[in-house]
Amino acid sequence: MAILKGDKIVYAIRFTDELTTEQTLRVLYQTTGGRSISSDEVEIATKDIDGSDYGKITETINFEGLVGTDDPALEQLKAHLKGKKFAEILEINIDTLKAESGRFMISSLDFEYPDDESATYSFEATLIGETTEETLTEAPAGATTID
Repeated sequence: MAILKGDKIVYAIRFTDELTTEQTLRVLYQTTGGRSISSDEVEIATKDIDGSDYGKITETINFEGLVGTDDPALEQLKAHLKGKKFAEILEINIDTLKAESGRFMISSLDFEYPDDESATYSFEATLIGETTEETLTEAPAGATTID
């Protein structure tokens, strides 16, 4: 058993372009990412028991990175948000090529442009439905180091 390193997890968007060709684009220059799974708490009070139970489960993903001058995945994420479209997002382990994918509602895509510093982006989305697991034949092309 080994410890998973954060640089082995990358995010990509899968979509169909105007020529109806399916594409999977990896978000370039990702510096951090994460997944959160949480549950609402439902209070239960009956004559036999007082306590809590699970309510609605919410799953979100987020990632941040440096803005590249030409990042088609970020452009697709922006287009999905502005067009109010759900996005199929993949969380990929680049060592094993195992991916967890799902349809997400993009809740935020922020860009920051500090003086004399690299421009950055941050992204957050909420899962709609369930995730599925798959094994890719290859990792989507994209930056693996920051130059």
